[in-house]
Amino acid sequence: MEKIIIKDASENNLKHLDLEIPLDKFTCVTGCSGCGKSSLVFDTIYAESQRAFLEGMTGNIYGQKLMNKPKVGSIENLRPALNISQNYYNVNPRSTIGTTTEISYYLRSLFSIVNSSQTSSVSEKLFSSNNPKSFCPHCFGLGVETVVSESLLIPDRDITLRDGAILYFKGSPESKEQKYLEALCEHYGIDIDKKVSQLSDYELRQLLYADDQIRCKLAYKEGKRKKQHYVTLRGAIPAILERISDSDPSAPSTVYAKYLEEIPCHVCGGTKLRKEVLEYKIGGLNYADIESMELTALLSWIQQFSDKRISPSKKEFVEQLVNSILCKLNALMQLDVGYLCLNRPIPTLSGGERQRVRIATQLTCSLKGLIYILDEPCKGLHYRDITKVVTATRNLVCRGNTVIAIEHNKQYISSADCIIELGPVGGPDGGYLIRQSGTTPTTGHSLAFKQPLNAKDYFEVRNINFRNIRRQNARFPIGGITCITGVSGSGKSTLASVIARCFSRKSDNVHGTVYGGKNIRRVIQVNQAPIGKTQRSTIVSYLEIFDEIRALFSKTDAAKQMKLSASSFSMNVKGGRCECCQGTGLQKIELNYLPNSYITCPECGGKRFNDQVLSVKYCEKTILDILETPIIDIVNVFKESKKVYQTLSSMIELGLGYLKLGQMSMNLSGGEAQRVKLAKALSSSSYGKNLYILDEPTSGLNDVDIDKFIQVLFSLQKNGETAIIIEHNVEFIKTVADHIIDFGISGGESGGKIVAQGFPEAVFANKVSSLYRLDKLTH
Repeated sequence: MEKIIIKDASENNLKHLDLEIPLDKFTCVTGCSGCGKSSLVFDTIYAESQRAFLEGMTGNIYGQKLMNKPKVGSIENLRPALNISQNYYNVNPRSTIGTTTEISYYLRSLFSIVNSSQTSSVSEKLFSSNNPKSFCPHCFGLGVETVVSESLLIPDRDITLRDGAILYFKGSPESKEQKYLEALCEHYGIDIDKKVSQLSDYELRQLLYADDQIRCKLAYKEGKRKKQHYVTLRGAIPAILERISDSDPSAPSTVYAKYLEEIPCHVCGGTKLRKEVLEYKIGGLNYADIESMELTALLSWIQQFSDKRISPSKKEFVEQLVNSILCKLNALMQLDVGYLCLNRPIPTLSGGERQRVRIATQLTCSLKGLIYILDEPCKGLHYRDITKVVTATRNLVCRGNTVIAIEHNKQYISSADCIIELGPVGGPDGGYLIRQSGTTPTTGHSLAFKQPLNAKDYFEVRNINFRNIRRQNARFPIGGITCITGVSGSGKSTLASVIARCFSRKSDNVHGTVYGGKNIRRVIQVNQAPIGKTQRSTIVSYLEIFDEIRALFSKTDAAKQMKLSASSFSMNVKGGRCECCQGTGLQKIELNYLPNSYITCPECGGKRFNDQVLSVKYCEKTILDILETPIIDIVNVFKESKKVYQTLSSMIELGLGYLKLGQMSMNLSGGEAQRVKLAKALSSSSYGKNLYILDEPTSGLNDVDIDKFIQVLFSLQKNGETAIIIEHNVEFIKTVADHIIDFGISGGESGGKIVAQGFPEAVFANKVSSLYRLDKLTH
């Protein structure tokens, strides 16, 4: 049997590993977070495959170093590798499931052929929302428009106008905003001490929409300075729209972004296309109708497709197109994403959904002899759906490919031909090969249920109507931990977003109404979205502690003598940073048709700053030391700085002490990114009045990491905090849940129904629950 032979791999924390990975087989790499899995799979195997392919293809015609060679002695029998990871995808909102899988291209061709006649030819491009001649002129083919939201402008209607009920007019008594509001109220005869709920429809309309071009002299204070000048009085919404149009259209002012929300385009109704394009139909449906169908419904429709206009000369070509569409849809069905639609933008998918769509695309690819690299392919999947991913993985291998997957799911790992476990811990002390073997025996779920919480208070969200959820009611214990469960696409994330929206907008009853929960002051959402998309985004910048750290350096005697301010220690401002890499320590190499590559800055050698800045030390550490040393080794440096110390301590509690503050955020795994978000949230003072909404917090974590997270979760509960967790991990649910809300085993339009809610043991015993008897099964 042929093998990939790796010798002396020492990238990041890898301890000079020698190992062999079988070709044309399925290998799982596992271990705790930060143990070296990504360093081996992505930074060594994939990086060397990409580098060798690129330099072999170009003959290095660029005359420059295209990629850093991974720290590895040698790799034999390496093949071209495809990266199907969570974060490697097109972030363009025009990128949809239809375009990614190429089903949209086949459909457009089908529309073109069927609608073309001997006298007129209809181009496939006519049905593209990227075509300026076809797309809606109002939304430019995006299907959505940005509007000023009344509910975001007025989150609480029980506050008076004077006290800032309309946020755009909120200000101190002598501020410009307050004086503007006073003038507006005086002109239209509105009592400024009325609550919004007491205003007539006419009064509220004038405050929000009036645009009578009234000139008025305004006298106000800006700081200690008195100012006066003429202004044009208008309602909040036209005033905001004018300010936005005056700013750079490509980047609406963040000051006003908080009042904006996306809604379906009022011209095309979200179809993206001009009216005349939608007049072309096949099988009685226009192009937008088909792109908005659930994939399961689309499969049924295309299986029965017929049209009287298909002439004998067109029949063979139409059959080819239909078969191609069927092949790709069946691959998507295999991976249980049938509840999605072709027009769903790729950036709106979860990490797990994105990977499954990309795996499905590869299942219809005729290439073989490749190495497929999968990053947690079971992420976001219910226990019942794991077998489908196992089957898809096996199909890739059966067609002559090699699969290397990073995964924590025991059910998936047990199906692998080879298992590589790294560890024993994350960070500098990890990176060892713990074991390499064949499959492991499955074990049962043996954990007992958590002792039931006798909650005194609950809050309820009634009449929930959003996406696929219709007229549902949900109840949550205050001070308890509620797990939301169900298969992928059943409504879990939708429910969580409704809860967050209801609390943030208080009286917004559009998607549901909250009863109770008056003591909850703040909602802290921790999802799995990437926390950075460029090399400028680092862990320290995301945690918002770099200002304090830079201030500490600027106050040292050495900094004062050299007249170095806090900005001298910034990576974003000229002065102290290396201008070649602009403080990142890396230089980006942009390549056509391939992902960007980063090499060490040739000017500063990765040091980020000039020698003067690097000569300054705080507690015997330079600014570079702070950025490049594991957090666990620098936390005590900041004992005198409460915010920095609390934040770094939270990172360590969550098992992230091995990370470095200067690391690029975009290189974090999904599990790491989520825990960094949680650490940031935990570092703020806790008073038992927070509601934490966590989206699959155990994703990307092994048992050791999960245990650490559970302890943090229980300490939050001890402080009286309330938590709502979307989760699939059965052992975790049994360990932490006081209450479960289950959406059952149907996704998409068939889902959206809460089938069971209450004490965990009762939900597990409920026959219609997605958790029914899972505590008795093996994994």
